[in-house]
Amino acid sequence: MNTTLPITPETVTRVTLDNGLTILVKYNPNNASVTLRGRLRAGGMFDTSQTTGLAHFTTAALQRGTRKRTFQKLNEELDRYGMSFGIGAGTETIGFSGKALVEDFDRLLDVVADVLMHPTFPRREVEKLRTQILTDLQEDDQDTQHVAYREFRKLCYPATHPYHRLPDGTTKTVKRLTIAQMCEFHARYFRPDVTTLVVVGDVRADDAIARIARVFGRWRAEGAPPPHQIPDAPPPQQIVRRTVPLDGKTQADVVLGFPALRRSDPDFYALSLGDLIFGRLGLYGRLGANVRDEQGLAYYVFSSLETGIGAGPWTVRAGVNPKNLTRAIESILAEIQRLRSTPVTQDELDEARDFLTGSLALRLETNDGVAAILSDIELFNLGLDYLQRYPHIIRSITAEQILAVVQKYARIENYALAIAGPVDSETVGQ
Repeated sequence: MNTTLPITPETVTRVTLDNGLTILVKYNPNNASVTLRGRLRAGGMFDTSQTTGLAHFTTAALQRGTRKRTFQKLNEELDRYGMSFGIGAGTETIGFSGKALVEDFDRLLDVVADVLMHPTFPRREVEKLRTQILTDLQEDDQDTQHVAYREFRKLCYPATHPYHRLPDGTTKTVKRLTIAQMCEFHARYFRPDVTTLVVVGDVRADDAIARIARVFGRWRAEGAPPPHQIPDAPPPQQIVRRTVPLDGKTQADVVLGFPALRRSDPDFYALSLGDLIFGRLGLYGRLGANVRDEQGLAYYVFSSLETGIGAGPWTVRAGVNPKNLTRAIESILAEIQRLRSTPVTQDELDEARDFLTGSLALRLETNDGVAAILSDIELFNLGLDYLQRYPHIIRSITAEQILAVVQKYARIENYALAIAGPVDSETVGQ
């Protein structure tokens, strides 16, 4: 058994407090700091089409004022003691992280607890934040990459599905969100029994747990937590395309893909290796080598496999000269077909295996990296022996397994395609 790894069942302490709060602690005496990382099993998945952006807005507003601290005092305190803290909402989780010297760990815990448990949503600060979010959304509406990805999600997932929309909301919905809705969202979804705290640094487990219990032990929630589930989504039944013209741009952005799998799916590791070879390894894998470098059809091109609690999308993204759109899309589809029809080479497989095992080791060199991986281990129920099993999992994947999962998930006969830029429907042959 390899006990030199930073994460093993012997080196990590995991406890659950009476209120349901889960704590994981990894002692690391090699520097005088402590990293805190947390997750709540909540987020934009609980928004509706009418309230999209509520989780994002509410979470961003937590630091704008609490029972103990104004927005200004909170920032002054963080600066004075050299601490950091931030919080944000995605679709499936709300994440936060902080860092402090060991002697300021109690102070950091007090800040985190105050923000999570006692926000006041002061109207003036909330309206300032609303203005900032609306400005960001207006800028996103002119960003070809953002627009293409946003429209792809709408095509790829049904309107009732959480993945149909992005968690930051729309100009229309954010303008209508109220402080009362934010208070209600906070009361309903910010609760200890859906929260995990990970501590990594120069503080021993029993000491860290005792300190956390003193600060968070009185946090209570009524009733059972809402189910943390993302429904399955059927793939498109045919090729679906959408083009969004954006004037004044020189580049068109393309997102092409399909719903894929959950992080918990047994096919995850084989498809991850396939995706790495296809569009991420080195200078963006086969896509980068062929579509960009050899054919010169894209400024950039890469693939991305998004997995989480639900079955996220497997996508190819590219930025192209509008006159090359049709040829670039045809070339991307040809590369997908090649990945579907012929096993990857042994050299490609060896390089991908080495990359995945080596990059994980690099992530474990910092407290932040260890905390992030521990947080994933907890969220996806991977087990504290995960790092011990990981190299064998990766090196046992075969080229035949990759071919099988690619054929299963890469549906070239019914993909979703979104394009944004200085183009019209005729440009891409619709």
